[in-house]
Amino acid sequence: MKILLVRPRPEKETIGLQHVMIVEPMELEVIGALVRPQDQVIIVDMIIEKRSIEYYIKKHQPDMVGLTGYITNVGTINHMCSEIKSINPEIVTVVGGVHCEVCPEDFNDPMVDFRVVRNAVTVFPKLLDHIDGKSSLPKGIFKYDQQIDWTTIPPIDFNYVVPDRSLTDKYRDKYFYIFHEKVALLKASFGCPFTCNFCFCREITGRQYHQRPIENVIDELSQIEQNEIYIVDDDFLADPEYVENFLNQVESRHIKKRYLLYGRSDFIVRHPKLMARFYTLGLRTVIVGFESFFDEELEKFQKNIDVKTNIEAMHILNDLNIDCYATIILSPEWGRDEFRRLEKFLKELKIHFVNLQPLTPLPGTDFKVSEDQLLIKKDDYAKWDLAHISVRPVKLTVFEYYRELLQLYERVLFQTWILKKHLKNRPFWMLVKMIIGTRRVHRQYRLKVAEAGKEFYN
Repeated sequence: MKILLVRPRPEKETIGLQHVMIVEPMELEVIGALVRPQDQVIIVDMIIEKRSIEYYIKKHQPDMVGLTGYITNVGTINHMCSEIKSINPEIVTVVGGVHCEVCPEDFNDPMVDFRVVRNAVTVFPKLLDHIDGKSSLPKGIFKYDQQIDWTTIPPIDFNYVVPDRSLTDKYRDKYFYIFHEKVALLKASFGCPFTCNFCFCREITGRQYHQRPIENVIDELSQIEQNEIYIVDDDFLADPEYVENFLNQVESRHIKKRYLLYGRSDFIVRHPKLMARFYTLGLRTVIVGFESFFDEELEKFQKNIDVKTNIEAMHILNDLNIDCYATIILSPEWGRDEFRRLEKFLKELKIHFVNLQPLTPLPGTDFKVSEDQLLIKKDDYAKWDLAHISVRPVKLTVFEYYRELLQLYERVLFQTWILKKHLKNRPFWMLVKMIIGTRRVHRQYRLKVAEAGKEFYN
């Protein structure tokens, strides 16, 4: 069987961070590692490729096409399955990925033959046998119009297969994460042990948390050719003993890499010596979900962290010379004063890599808002990107809110001292790449401001 695995490109309406970061489609590399000896698999990364899906279907003439994506890709994936069937109705279409695992009903489309809802690593090889007529449909996979009965779905097994990274060799030079070039992904754990009510990540694993054995993680790490490693755990800085074991193995096996990872501010504050040691062994960047610098909001988000801890964590990272990529949730209840207060915090703490996310009640999470508060329809998938304003602002118009958001980005990202620091420490070609990427994101936001302004003044 010839299998084409496809990562779709974002729709034009999606405000895309792909302009400043594109990483390997690890989920497809894992699936690619599962094919049987008699099968042939090809990965097409359409974020990088410029041609249409029709071109690749006609070129490779696959028997099966597998697609994966996030909520913003739902419409694109369903449409691509329709295109694929129009070219050759005999091609089997399979959809999986994190959104399908939580909201499979969004892919209940007649052009989608199979939806992988649970345990893809276990069931995908069985699906291949089923298509060949050798076995029944495995549990955890549903056909079109087959009702999702969650009681029949087996528990999550957390099996792990080392990704077949050779399948994306042709794209390797294109993968990057801001200033981390040719970055490779590594996954050490699944889920998150914390209970933030806005977070989609923990819903993917049924609110369970599972760590891979450190020895297995280090074995995989030692086989990765790239020097830049993005540890894509929902929270790698969760268990100090686990992190210390990781560092012990890295040190004893003389592994020389540079690391980017996600971590909470309270871990940084409680374990500054561990963070310092991690820095000596290659840690360069931590993505910190500060979420807010207002205690009442942190409590509302069930973050179990206070503002004081966020501030102290940032001081530690600055002292260690570890870059911080900060994520902040912008409440719909904000007015101009809150935007100014946040700006003051960001500048005083020298936070200059920041992702400002308007509060987005993603489906499947515990964070709910009433239908009349939503500005985006639930099936307008391309706009559920954590960048569009999805909940109606209370104190500002939509136009004013977008304008405040954009101006905050401009005031924080383009400070003179930051530009001078980049010019001193980054290669010129890398800066040009980032300037082009940020300008593209900036243009998308400018269009949102213009659209909202047109509605406001009319």
